[in-house]
Amino acid sequence: MHYKNLWLAAGVTYVCFILVASLTNIPEIELGKIIHRDKIIHFMLYFILVGWFVQLYKNKGTRALILVSAITLGMVIEYLQGMTSYRSFDWYDGVANSLGACCAFFLASTSFDSILNKADRRLYHFFND
Repeated sequence: MHYKNLWLAAGVTYVCFILVASLTNIPEIELGKIIHRDKIIHFMLYFILVGWFVQLYKNKGTRALILVSAITLGMVIEYLQGMTSYRSFDWYDGVANSLGACCAFFLASTSFDSILNKADRRLYHFFND
C-alpha cells in the first residue's frame, strides 16, 4: 500500500468525527419514517470504522484488537452520553455499534478486505502515470 499514512489519517479523522457527532449537542437530522433509523446509523458508523481499519492491518491479532477497541469505544461513548444533559445512554445503540463492528470484522476475510488497497493502487497510478 503506497498511501497507508493517508488512509490511516483518514481513519483517525473518522474516529474524531464519531466522537464529535456522538458527544456534542447537535440537532437531530430528520430522516423520514425509517423504522429504527438511529440504530441503522449506529450500525453503519461502526461497520465503516472497523471495515476501514481492518483493511490497513492484516494481522489477525491486530484486527481483533481493532474490533475490541471499536466495541469499547461505542460503549464508552454511550456511557459518556448518559452523563450529559442532552444525550442519553442506550444499550441498543451499543448493540447496534457492536453488530456493525462485528459484521465488518467478519467480512475482512472476504474480498471486502481489498477495497482500500484497490483505491490505493488507482490513486498511485493516477499520480504516477
